[in-house]
Amino acid sequence: MSYEVQLLGLALLLYLYDSSALLYSNEAIFSSDRTRRWSASTGWAGFTLAGRTLCILNPFTPHQPAFRLAWDFQSVDSAGGDASWSDRAPAFDSVVSTTLIAGISLFILLPVGMLTPVGAYAVVPALVLFYAASIVGLWRLRRSSAFTPLDGKRFIGFAFECLACPPFAVNIIRRLSLHERITEPVPLAGVRLLDADRWHRLQAYCVSRLDEAIEVTAGDSALLTTLGAQRRRLLDLVHS
Repeated sequence: MSYEVQLLGLALLLYLYDSSALLYSNEAIFSSDRTRRWSASTGWAGFTLAGRTLCILNPFTPHQPAFRLAWDFQSVDSAGGDASWSDRAPAFDSVVSTTLIAGISLFILLPVGMLTPVGAYAVVPALVLFYAASIVGLWRLRRSSAFTPLDGKRFIGFAFECLACPPFAVNIIRRLSLHERITEPVPLAGVRLLDADRWHRLQAYCVSRLDEAIEVTAGDSALLTTLGAQRRRLLDLVHS
């Protein structure tokens, strides 16, 4: 393969890596589109690594914020769960256009310039558009106060990563939103945010994970009683 193909392949692999997460059995990732319609991802059921499930987010939606949530099998209604995190999703809307421009520049215009006779006529505009969009996006994120901001040193490091590794800049929204600290339990967020169909799928998944926990704790009667009660509580959660 030519170095151009290898370079573009590396960029794609880095982008997919940055769009992936390894989830524990009590975790899920919630994503929101521009209409504030939520979905939940729990990863590939058949692929586990060190006891965690691989979850690859949709590579065609880097402009959608994604939040990582967990829950306690022994307490579906965990105390202190803050539901306000979902209100921070619109804070990323100001970066949607720059993210899409950066993605088109990196994965469409740049390959056209590198792999076709168009050459520099596409490569130069692609690089200019990419870095202009990335810098504007970072500036807008820095000015936003609707979500937990990074302090000065951490933001400089974050900005350097995005500009030094272009695939990370395309994924800038997910890179920030996935690192938000969310305390609302997965089941409560699911019944609150998802439509009925998606909630029933997530509910069934949560019940199956709880059943697995019940199986491995069969010798502990106290814990078994607690998990059984939480299973009934989980089944009682009804989508409004």
